[in-house]
Amino acid sequence: MSTVLRFVPHRIVSHPEGEVTVSAQCLAADCGWSALPSADVAAVDVACMSHTGRTGHPTFARKYEDVALVTRIE
Repeated sequence: MSTVLRFVPHRIVSHPEGEVTVSAQCLAADCGWSALPSADVAAVDVACMSHTGRTGHPTFARKYEDVALVTRIE
């Protein structure tokens, strides 16, 4: 028995009917603050800046999530 492998090019993009969701978490020790996931990236950024203004904590982990679509390139 033999197997034939061939390269088939594909691409991956954000799904056109999906949306990007972003969330953020403060990385200061023992803080625990986080921004709820939102489709409004600017609102999460503002929430992070407001948190920095209140606490002085400048570092956040931001997480972006979307629905991916893989298509074969013809």
